[in-house]
Amino acid sequence: MKGDKAKLLRGDGADPEVFTEVAEILEFGDIKISRDMSVIPPTFGSDGYEGAHAGAKKIDPVDFKVRYDKSQETAALINADFDSEEPVNYQIHWPDNPQTKKQLALFVSGITMTTPQYEDVTETFSFQPHGKAINVA
Repeated sequence: MKGDKAKLLRGDGADPEVFTEVAEILEFGDIKISRDMSVIPPTFGSDGYEGAHAGAKKIDPVDFKVRYDKSQETAALINADFDSEEPVNYQIHWPDNPQTKKQLALFVSGITMTTPQYEDVTETFSFQPHGKAINVA
């Protein structure tokens, strides 16, 4: 599967929620899900091996780089989401069959605009996930 047809969609917060494609994605970073672990020191009966306790699960921040388009309404909404105190629902759709879709509640934690001399102007949106990623049918 190639990633060139992956899409980022933003929810409108309504019920039922409608998702609209944000902008032309040029690339996005890894979606990394991990869990904190605490180490239990070995005891006399443990054969010298450490144990572990599972801690909180988390999704690391992820960056989406898009082609800048001042007229793109949904890209402007992401800029507005930066000022929001509440996470906004986003979906990522991959081009596989059947299509993989994940929904995440995200805070916009950073916005970077890049202006290269001979290439398109781009924006990179940094998102901090809030809670669990949900598989969407």
